[in-house]
Amino acid sequence: MKNGLTVLELFCGGGIGTNGILAAGYDVVKALDFDKNAVKAYRHNFGDHVEQADINTVEIGSLPDTDVIFGGPPCQDYSIAGKGEGEEGERGKLVFRYIDIIAEKQPKAFIFENVKGLIGKKHRHTFNALLTKFNEIGYEVNWKLIMAWDYGVAQKRERVFVVGIRKDLGFTYAFPKPLEGDYRTIVLRDVIGDLPEPAQQSNGGHLSDNYGTEYEMANRKESFDKPGATVTAHHRCSYTHPGEEQRRFTVRECMRIQSVPDSYVIPDDISLSAQYRIVGNGIASRVAWYIGKALAEQLNAGTKSEM
Repeated sequence: MKNGLTVLELFCGGGIGTNGILAAGYDVVKALDFDKNAVKAYRHNFGDHVEQADINTVEIGSLPDTDVIFGGPPCQDYSIAGKGEGEEGERGKLVFRYIDIIAEKQPKAFIFENVKGLIGKKHRHTFNALLTKFNEIGYEVNWKLIMAWDYGVAQKRERVFVVGIRKDLGFTYAFPKPLEGDYRTIVLRDVIGDLPEPAQQSNGGHLSDNYGTEYEMANRKESFDKPGATVTAHHRCSYTHPGEEQRRFTVRECMRIQSVPDSYVIPDDISLSAQYRIVGNGIASRVAWYIGKALAEQLNAGTKSEM
């Protein structure tokens, strides 16, 4: 059911989070990303309103005016697993371009997502500066470190979400509480237990029994009866399938763990490594749905109260 609100997606990736935003009733009118494979996957699933573009060079005035801006700038520079270059890294600078776009477009609200490392000791000064900047450009912000498992996702994925509401609307966003039955209940068996064993070429490869301690640490076996570890963009650094076969998770299994509906399909002519990257870089679909749905309810309630 449509909620009457429009969205501009920045850094949309392959649209993993888009699944949740659309399910929450939004109309996505424009989406941008620099990665050609991600854009190809997005277009295949959602349509031609996506554009491959460099956010740093796009003309802000050419972007549509929408109710909401949704997306998270590439996060590797703030990641615990990444280089940790922060705002000085090229990708880190995109965060401030994101702010420039919000400042000029002045949507009713924005949803910003990033890695847990952004609020860690090393980068906390940058995060605090971001919050200050959001305030300076006219937004009341609220933020939360969200564990995907708390919201019906079979994954212990932690991400920082900042939601800003334009000050003239007169309220601050309230993060939603999980629905009954969603809070830390969903495990891997619930989401991948019904999938058949894959053909050899459809996953990251079966693993040899002869691998060293470092390899073991980076490739620990999961359990069907627990949530999965964070789905990463690099499938060869991930945990392994809990079944009898010693193998990686397939792309479809990773999508299930990211709460992506089976109707979402990545074209076969996109390389396997790029497919894993698309899924691992995405916002868990169900988390996007939760945050987007709550935002729509609050925006629409605020609009009605002004009438």
